[in-house]
Amino acid sequence: MKASDGDIVREVLSGDRDAFGHLVREYQSRLFGLVVMMVRETAGAEEVTQDAFVRAYAHLDSYDEHRPFYPWLAAIAVRLAQNWLRRRGRTVRRECDGLETAREPGAAPEALTGLIASERSREVWEAVATLPSGERTAVMLYYRDEMTVSDIARALGVTIGTIKTLLFRARRHLRETIPYRETST
Repeated sequence: MKASDGDIVREVLSGDRDAFGHLVREYQSRLFGLVVMMVRETAGAEEVTQDAFVRAYAHLDSYDEHRPFYPWLAAIAVRLAQNWLRRRGRTVRRECDGLETAREPGAAPEALTGLIASERSREVWEAVATLPSGERTAVMLYYRDEMTVSDIARALGVTIGTIKTLLFRARRHLRETIPYRETST
């Protein structure tokens, strides 16, 4: 039976420092994906992701076990990424440098529908990468990380209305950027 995030946090707070490694392994790649979309630089994303885990560990006693762990961790990472960008004088970058669609090694779609879906997904995420920073972050947290609007608002330190506005604007930008293509099934 897999321990819940709350159980793991309790173990860490009880003195089992190694238990935190379970949370790192569980959320590291997901968190890195979010951060790299924000900072647009692999080395910077690695730095921010590591800092987020260090900060989470240091402040684990402030984590509310009744809430999901990832949104709390993502909130830390988003703030650190925003600070990282501010220190470098960049709050918005629109290039797609270094962004590639993650593919499983050796996994090739077997049918034309799979190829079309894969291409469409790549096209959508490349378009997401060109969105302004706030919109891009909201889209990543909402669609990729499946966080609720209220969790995103809490993570970013803004109102729910602001997140709804960011998502609305992002959808509008994406509709303008990505031509609608009907696929036959």
